[in-house]
Amino acid sequence: MTWFSDWWNNLQLVEQVLYCIAVPASLILIIQTVMMLLGLGDGGEGINPSDTSGLDMPDVDFDVSVDGGISSDGADLSGHDISNPSDIADFRLLSVQSVIAFLCIFGWSGITAIANGMPEWASLVLAAVLGFAAMLLVAKIIQWSSKLAQNGTFNMKNLLGESGTVYIPIPPKGNGSGKINISCGERFMEFDAISNDTEMIATGVPVRVTDIISGSILVVEKELS
Repeated sequence: MTWFSDWWNNLQLVEQVLYCIAVPASLILIIQTVMMLLGLGDGGEGINPSDTSGLDMPDVDFDVSVDGGISSDGADLSGHDISNPSDIADFRLLSVQSVIAFLCIFGWSGITAIANGMPEWASLVLAAVLGFAAMLLVAKIIQWSSKLAQNGTFNMKNLLGESGTVYIPIPPKGNGSGKINISCGERFMEFDAISNDTEMIATGVPVRVTDIISGSILVVEKELS
C-alpha cells in the first residue's frame, strides 16, 4: 500500500478533502441506485396518503337500518376541506438523494478542476455551482416521479361532481343502498351508492355524485336533464 500512501501524501489538502467527500458520496449513490433498481426501500420517502386522507369531516350521525342501509343526517361535505397533501407540488431540495448528488458532483468536479490546473478557489466555486445544479436536477426528478405516482393512484375525491348510471336500483333515504357505474378518467368502476331522495332511483337513471361517506359509499342525486 506504499503507492497509495505516496499518492495520498502528494495531494494538496483541498484535494484530500474533496476525495473524502466524493468517494463516500459516490458509494452511497451507487447503493441507492441498486436499491431503486431492485425495488427496495419504496415508500420511505415523502408523503403517501390514502385516497381519503386530508378529509376534514364534520360530526356526522349515521343511521343504519335493519337491512343494512346507511343514511347520513345533516352531512354536507361540499363546503369542507377535502384537500389531499399529495396534490401539493412535491419539490424537495434538501432530500437525501439531492444532498448525495450535490456532494458527489461537488467532490469530483473540484478534483477534476484542480487536476487540470485551475486555482483552488475557482475550482471550489465551479464545483459548488455544478453540485447545486445537480441538486436541483435530482429534486426536480423526484418531483416528476412523485406526480407520476400520484396520477396513477385512484383518488376517491375525484368522483365528487362526476356523473354515473344506476346499475342496481337505489332505495329511498334510509332504506339501503344500490350500485352505480361511473367513469373516472380511463377507468369504468362500480360503487355502492345511497340517496337522500324520498323515492327510489331506478336502473339506468343518470345520477351525480354529491358526497362520499365511509370511504367508498357514494351519495348521489338524480341528474337534471
